[in-house]
Amino acid sequence: MSEQAVEQHGRQVELEYDLRVEDLADAVRVLIRKRGGLYGLFLHPVLHVCVGLVGAALVALGLRGDHGGFFAFGIGLVAWAVLMYRSPRISARNLLKANQHHGTMRVSVGEDGVRTASTHMDARMAWTNYGSYAEGEHCFVLRSPDRRGNCAAVLVKRGARSPEDLDRLRALLDTRLPRVR
Repeated sequence: MSEQAVEQHGRQVELEYDLRVEDLADAVRVLIRKRGGLYGLFLHPVLHVCVGLVGAALVALGLRGDHGGFFAFGIGLVAWAVLMYRSPRISARNLLKANQHHGTMRVSVGEDGVRTASTHMDARMAWTNYGSYAEGEHCFVLRSPDRRGNCAAVLVKRGARSPEDLDRLRALLDTRLPRVR
């Protein structure tokens, strides 16, 4: 079977893909962006840039005078900004390490819910296990029904053969779950 395939049986859409870091990093970014609140603020790219600039200014101030505290604090702020900017990719690498043993993922999305099958698992989840969904550049993220949407299932877009298949999947998700914008 090919690495990427989509078939439709009635209103069912089937995707087939191998997980990649880029897909999971996009899913982590989507979860962070859609979570909102203080957590979402701390992981917002604009905040990273602002904190990095303040850190750089403090480093420069520390280098100009005899202000070792400014220098050390500035280095800490710059390091924090870089680490927070990289955190979705770091999380994605860890998620991939934990899930790559599954191999090729075969996901069927239909009227009854989502079925995921791979070399080592076969799981079926009804729509009631999901509270909403969000769309990223590389994937759809089906979020858990808890208030923050902490748990998620990832449907990778490159598993589709054509944009029409993605449109059918998007339409099916829209009929079953509210979209988080």
